[in-house]
Amino acid sequence: MRACSETLEAEMTLAEQNFLQGLIREENFSGSHLEIGTAAGGTLCRMMSCFNDDSRPKFVVVDRMTYFPKQDEIVAENLRQHGLSPEAVDFRTATSSEAFKIAEQKEDRFDFMLVDASHKILAVMSDLRWTRLLNVGGIACFHDYADKFPGVKLSIDRFLKQHPNYEVIGQADSLLAIRKTGPCAQGEVSMMDSAYSVMMHFPLVVDRKINKWKSRSKKAA
Repeated sequence: MRACSETLEAEMTLAEQNFLQGLIREENFSGSHLEIGTAAGGTLCRMMSCFNDDSRPKFVVVDRMTYFPKQDEIVAENLRQHGLSPEAVDFRTATSSEAFKIAEQKEDRFDFMLVDASHKILAVMSDLRWTRLLNVGGIACFHDYADKFPGVKLSIDRFLKQHPNYEVIGQADSLLAIRKTGPCAQGEVSMMDSAYSVMMHFPLVVDRKINKWKSRSKKAA
C-alpha cells in the first residue's frame, strides 16, 4: 500500500508543490487543466485550490485507478476533505494512450498539464503525446525529471531536443516546467521516438533490477 493512500498527501516535495502552485496562480489559465497520474489526489487538491470555486477551470484526470486498492474512492474522499466536489472533476479511468485517442477525437485542448505517472520509458513517451493537445502558450509539468528516473529524463530530453517550440521555464527539485511557444511542425511523438522507447525499455529494466539488487545487498551487509 502506498503511503499517500493513508496520508492523502501529494507525492511531491514541498518545494515542488510550492513551485507548481506558484505557476498555476501566476498564469491563471482559464482553459482546461490536465493531470496524468493522480495517486491519492493530493496534488490535484492543491492545484484546484489555486482557484476560487466560481472561477475554477475544468480539471481532467487520467488514471487507471489501480495504483492501490480503492484508489478512486480515496481520491474522492481527499477532494471532499479539501472542500472540493469530486463531481467537478472529469475523471477518465483509462490508460494514457487510450484516453489520449478519445481526447484527440473530441478535439480536447488544455492550457496546463501535469504528468506524474509511470516512470517507464514506454509510458513516458506515450504521455508526451498529450502535448499535441496543449494550447500555444500553455505549460506542461513533468514530475520525477531526474537521473534517478532515466525513463522520464531520457524521454523528455529527447523531446526538448527535437522540438524547439517548447522551452524550459523552471524547475524545482524533480518537477520540470516547459512552455509551448508555437505550433509543432510535425507530430510531437514520431514513430522513431516510439521505436527509441522500445529499444531502450529492456536495458533500463535490467539496469533498474541491478540497482535494486545492489541496494538490497548493501542493506544486508
